[in-house]
Amino acid sequence: MQVVVVAAIALIGAMVQWSMRHREPGAATAVDIFLVWWLAVAVGVGTALGAAAHLFDGPATAEMIGYTRGNGGFQFENAMGDLSIGIAGLMCIRFRGDFWLAVIVVLSVQFYGDGAGHIYYWLAEDNTKPGNIGPPLWLDFVIPTVAWGLYCASRRRNGDAVPPAGRWTSRRSG
Repeated sequence: MQVVVVAAIALIGAMVQWSMRHREPGAATAVDIFLVWWLAVAVGVGTALGAAAHLFDGPATAEMIGYTRGNGGFQFENAMGDLSIGIAGLMCIRFRGDFWLAVIVVLSVQFYGDGAGHIYYWLAEDNTKPGNIGPPLWLDFVIPTVAWGLYCASRRRNGDAVPPAGRWTSRRSG
């Protein structure tokens, strides 16, 4: 449930910032405001909270997902993956352009993979625990999909997702 609340905070924060700044000359576009809020709060804060759940309440978190042996090493490993994504998401406040792309790619691999795992254990083992087929499952698909949509919109509008001119790009030289 905390992930839903954090995603809602990201949307509300973006709406408030956009409503206060959209008439200013040179203000960021709505899509860029929503994207940075989504990456910093929904992704950054949300995955950092997920890491905290695995680190500090591992057995209860594992039980909620449907695993009865919640004291295994996977809790720490999963927490470090979540924490890494969370820190990168928070760094999106400062870094733009290709950095956002890198964060969204890593986020997508982790979250879409997690979502596929939830579906697999739902079908293969009839795991219907709320942490397996509830909000975590659906948000594993929603969070990166929203990030991709906002990122593509920002690129199309030549927004903050576009790397500054003269900076390193993925094109190979000579």
